[in-house]
Amino acid sequence: MGAMVGAVLALASMVLGLRVRDEPPVLDQGLRLAAVDLGPGFEHSAAVVSFVLSPGLATIALLSLGLRALLAKDLLLVRAAVLLAACWSTLLARYGYQRLRPIDYPKWAYPSGHVTAVTSVAFTGVVLCAWLARRYLKHAIALACTAVVLTAASRVVLEMHWFTDTVGAVLAVVGVGLVVARALRLLPVGVMSRREQS
Repeated sequence: MGAMVGAVLALASMVLGLRVRDEPPVLDQGLRLAAVDLGPGFEHSAAVVSFVLSPGLATIALLSLGLRALLAKDLLLVRAAVLLAACWSTLLARYGYQRLRPIDYPKWAYPSGHVTAVTSVAFTGVVLCAWLARRYLKHAIALACTAVVLTAASRVVLEMHWFTDTVGAVLAVVGVGLVVARALRLLPVGVMSRREQS
């Protein structure tokens, strides 16, 4: 079931990307103007959020997972590192859509790189939490969603992305994440035997 939902979400991201790549919809234009009207205080806060919650976070998480998995020879962490890499690789789709940003910038807009990176870390973190600390799962989900929403909002406020760039990123990461997590037997939680996990 999870893989089917994932496939639908990934397909939705593709459809959205194809629909918005040539001309930003009214929603995107309206939210851009609203973000500009928020003023410099919000722009400064967005810059801080965008700096902290950035692709660097995904790089650190992936390297940490890979190193920990190698040292501990932990199959669960190996699978989590593969999951994170697969989710983050959805960013490469931007070279297919080639959507322009709201401002002049040398990289394509759709999907948002920051939101792709943060959502990839958030999704992988929630899956790992379900395996290793299930009692904190609700907190992990709340933290993950907050991080993704803040990142998306910051990119729109800074005029680095259209709103639909951030939506497309979330759809793609969660969609691919569900499919890959199912293929790696990370979902449903608990399908690996103890022997497989160690």
